[in-house]
Amino acid sequence: MSNSIGKRIKLVRETIGMKREEFSVETGVPIGTLIGIEQGRHEPKAGVLISIANKWPQYAAYLLTDKTDIIQINPE
Repeated sequence: MSNSIGKRIKLVRETIGMKREEFSVETGVPIGTLIGIEQGRHEPKAGVLISIANKWPQYAAYLLTDKTDIIQINPE
């Protein structure tokens, strides 16, 4: 069963053991925006996903696809 991207972001945040305030500071995502995303009120913009993926790249594929068995390939 697929989770919404907001739920996946919340799960990543909780898995790494961060409260919203700390996650907001670490990613540069305003806390109000983060709350809205986690509560499913709106979808995150690409910049939010990029910020999270840059900080914790091991969760990038999961955030976008809800899958954990993906092998990433560099197209260059």
